[in-house]
Amino acid sequence: MVEPTPAFNASVYNIEGRLLLKIEIFPGSLKPYHLKNKGELEGTYIRLGSTNRKADIDIIEELRRRRMNIGFDEIEVFDASVEDLDMGNIKQYLEKREKARDIPVAEPDTAFLKKIKAIKQYNGTVYPTVAGILLFSSEPENYIPGAVVRCARFMGNDMDEFIDQRIITGSLFTQAEDTIAFFKKNIRRSAKIEGLYRTEEYEYPEKAIREALVNALCHRDYSRMGADIKFAIFDNRIEITSPGGLLPNITIEDLGTGVSELRNRIIGKIFSESGMIEGYGTGILRIRKYIEEMGLVQPEFRDYDGFFKAVFYGAEQAGAEVEKEVEKVDGEVEKLTEHQKTILHLIKNDPSISKKEMSETIGIRPSSIDKNIATLKDKRYLRRVGPAKGGHWELIRKLD
Repeated sequence: MVEPTPAFNASVYNIEGRLLLKIEIFPGSLKPYHLKNKGELEGTYIRLGSTNRKADIDIIEELRRRRMNIGFDEIEVFDASVEDLDMGNIKQYLEKREKARDIPVAEPDTAFLKKIKAIKQYNGTVYPTVAGILLFSSEPENYIPGAVVRCARFMGNDMDEFIDQRIITGSLFTQAEDTIAFFKKNIRRSAKIEGLYRTEEYEYPEKAIREALVNALCHRDYSRMGADIKFAIFDNRIEITSPGGLLPNITIEDLGTGVSELRNRIIGKIFSESGMIEGYGTGILRIRKYIEEMGLVQPEFRDYDGFFKAVFYGAEQAGAEVEKEVEKVDGEVEKLTEHQKTILHLIKNDPSISKKEMSETIGIRPSSIDKNIATLKDKRYLRRVGPAKGGHWELIRKLD
């Protein structure tokens, strides 16, 4: 039923006089795999959380590029020329990587730009790549529609009224710095005296916000033309939303475990050399560390409908969110099954409890535990923090 034919291994086991057929299907390199009778465009599916969904054309194109081991940021921009790359931006990058990684400053000639894949030759003509335009052009949005950060400071906790707004343009390096400047301008801060000096502290840790912003700039799906990054500041929270959800092999539960897969490998490499990324797969861990040090509620990460969102809650919101969720759960917990209620109470008493222990305590099969947990996740009652082994459960909604 599937094309191309996936690699698999079939084994037969004799267990207590009964034959068990085990079929293992391995991750393949000939993506996208699809149903023969529907064709590639209609028959390609991806796994999102506990559901299967039909892949749209953007995901199919990304799977095709992955089959050829080519990222979107590596392809040529035929409407642009090498002259569109700003030499000042290139020199800034060379200075950043020398300072951050002690890499000697190189001559920014054609050979060097080809080496870092900022330009490529096609049919005898040299063109900038998507990464080259995004990193070194001063107006990347002219060639990659939506390659901007749309910033807004809203009044209150809804999107009804603006206090301040700005569209951040320029190279990705410029976008990072200008967005952080917008953040500092629109965030409450307090002053305190340390020794002889007066220091100011922002409502949110700048390092955590910067890390999340750099992640958005590095990992967003630039093939989705016209979709931009949104940086929204409310009274009680900050939301950073970027086009392109997690890659098919990554789940929300993987975040912060060191598991990482780059959508834009050239941008990721240059960000790393510039010191903007400390280590692949470690950004979420640092964000959580900065938030914990400041005593704030841990941020929420959402992967939905082709977008990825990071939500940071302010100090005043921490108590309000707990009260709100307690009120909400009072009316909704009765809609859960007895098994689901029991699972929530088991997790409340022991956040590190295993699925096997739940199965033995409740007296139902492990597969039933999996189904109930999937339902509780979908209804946003709980989430998994860390890996399957060594991680723990976290209740999103408090129980009495």
